[in-house]
Amino acid sequence: TVVAAGQGATQLIGSKVYKGDASIGQIEDVLVDLDHATVTAVILSVGGFLGMGEKLVAVPVNQIKVGSEAKFTTDLTKEQLASAPAFDFAKLR
Repeated sequence: TVVAAGQGATQLIGSKVYKGDASIGQIEDVLVDLDHATVTAVILSVGGFLGMGEKLVAVPVNQIKVGSEAKFTTDLTKEQLASAPAFDFAKLR
């Protein structure tokens, strides 16, 4: 996982996630399974334009990779993220 590689959550939040050279989302938060002390998902904001119309999507942490120079990448397409169900923090409570 990303955190096991020594990154703090505050260093991840705000980072762009790329598919190839195209930015397809931004890390907004991480989900942690406290019972197992593992990061389970990365919450990305996707879609929208200039902060309008964005939605949050939970992406399993194993679908996010860290490349050279701490560049976060995924094999998911912009279309896959756009059609993914929206993530709602309220449903976790």
